[in-house]
Formats: sequence, C-alpha cells, structure tokens
Amino acid sequence: MKAARGLLAALLPLACSSGAEGPVFPTSERFPESSRAAPSFAAEVGLSSPAVPSDSSEAARGLRVVRMPLDSEAARDQVSRFFIAVLQESTRELFPLFAAQASVVSEGNRQPAQAVWRARFAQLDYTILAGRVVAAPQTLRTYTWDSAARAKADGVPAPASPSEVVVVARPGLSWTGKSKLFGESLAFRLRAKNEGRSGREPGFEIAEIAEDFRLP
Repeated sequence: MKAARGLLAALLPLACSSGAEGPVFPTSERFPESSRAAPSFAAEVGLSSPAVPSDSSEAARGLRVVRMPLDSEAARDQVSRFFIAVLQESTRELFPLFAAQASVVSEGNRQPAQAVWRARFAQLDYTILAGRVVAAPQTLRTYTWDSAARAKADGVPAPASPSEVVVVARPGLSWTGKSKLFGESLAFRLRAKNEGRSGREPGFEIAEIAEDFRLP
C-alpha cells in the first residue's frame, strides 16, 4: 500500500506539468516560414511604363516632329545685305554673311566664296553702283523645304533640308558700260543658324551661291 502511494506521489507532478502545457498535437508543430520577397516598386513601374527604345530619334519613338517655319523675310534681308556689301566692295561686311564653308557654283565649278569675291573686287568696279538697288526685295523668289517641288519645276536649286531657304535674285542692274557685274540670276542657299539665345529666331548664313558668271 505504501508503494502504491509513493508511485502516485511521483506521477502527480508530471501530470500537473503536462496539464499546464497542454497536449501536443501534430497540427501544432511549427513549419519553416517561406521567404517573401520585398515589394519592388521598380517592377511595378516597369509594368505601367514601357521602356524607352534605345534609338533616340523622333521617328523611332513614334513622335511627330513639329518644326517651326523659317522666317523667309529674314532670308531675303540677308540677300539684300549681300548686295549692299558687294556694291561697297566691303569684305568686312560681306564675309560675315557667309557660312564657314560657303561656296560659289558657276558653270559647274565650285570655288570658295571668299576667294571668288576677292577676285571680282580686284578686277571689276562695283562701287560705281553704290547706293543703287540691284534686286528689289519684292522681286526675290523664296523657296522653302515645303516648296522644294516648285523650285525644281522653276529650274532653280531646291532646299536640301528643312533648315534651308533658297532665295533667287534676278538683278535689274548687272552691267556698267561694257562690264558685266552679275549673272542673269543668283540663287542663294541660306542655312538657318542657331544663335544659342532663347526667345530669338535663328538667323541665316549664306552657304552657297549659284551664278553663271565669268570674269573677263
């Protein structure tokens, strides 16, 4: 009897401790937590914003390029300044009107514009017409990129790019006595130049003059 009471006393603390913790069922076992990646905002942005093509050209991106029309009046003014400088035989006023690689095309030959006009000033007297109007502004014909087809139909050089304007002058005064000073027509290829100043229209420079003329 004493042995039974001793065994009961030994088992009683174990039963109490098991009751405090509660029975352990298989469903209460812990499972390793699966790792969850942190949310990526870059991925969300990538879904809503398509990547920009590597080709940065407007055509590749499907954008419509809107170009501001060139100021044809400014191009004609440049031609008027050309004639004024020529009649004064002023290289200081004339040469700044030319582009860096400006040329004169005559009878199929192309020569640097500055060299051509130095030679003409040396052999001909243009100052005799100083103060006269060689080609009136209203007689100047202007061709832009949009009217290139009309230029070809008229048999004059056409603009080669949207940044060019062609102005054709037919001098009303081309002779002084027996000396011929100008050809029947001069076709000026003017190129827009960016002055780098915001809010201002680009100016023009003379890139080419097509004129059938031969020094005596």
